[in-house]
Amino acid sequence: MTREDQKRDREQAVSPVVGVMLMLVVVIIIAAVVSAFAGGIAGGQKKVPQAAIQAEFSITSGMEIRHAGGDPLPMNDLEVVIWDGPTFGPNVEQSTKQVLDMAIMKDKSGNPIKTSTGAFNRTALISGDTLTISASDCECDVLQPNIAPSDYVSGSSSYAGTETSHWGLCIKNANNIGKEFVVSVGDRNGNLIALTNVKVKG
Repeated sequence: MTREDQKRDREQAVSPVVGVMLMLVVVIIIAAVVSAFAGGIAGGQKKVPQAAIQAEFSITSGMEIRHAGGDPLPMNDLEVVIWDGPTFGPNVEQSTKQVLDMAIMKDKSGNPIKTSTGAFNRTALISGDTLTISASDCECDVLQPNIAPSDYVSGSSSYAGTETSHWGLCIKNANNIGKEFVVSVGDRNGNLIALTNVKVKG
């Protein structure tokens, strides 16, 4: 075998090794870029707080929503939603869904959570805190204005108007004692934090 043949054999043997090494380097670079991109996306996402929420409702006493444990919840990002459960009838969730006005909520000492200017008196709802809504603010036209009968008179213990189907969906209606509605707590981006069923009491 001549020197030229030996040299050609050595070059041919080296070429596949170099090719494999180049492909390996390219794969590693692509993997690093994908990993950095995915890490950037995950790092940019805001963690949704987790909390246990309990609630009670009485026609005569009003509503209490308690933070029973978990992460602090920023007040300015909090959204409390209620809707009638299946015991009020079939397919009533969407028609009765109502975002509660934070201005009607108070802390356990009776101080408003939100001022008339839109500022919050409390920065966060923390474990052990309670939000209260008075019985007068639980009137159908205040708590559930989207379904309140147009001729409903606040403070009435009964309803004598014509929109009985609407009145039948109001949680302040004494005929609904024993039925359940849902209280949902989430943030303003639509992330659910907690959900609880609440029985209507007298």
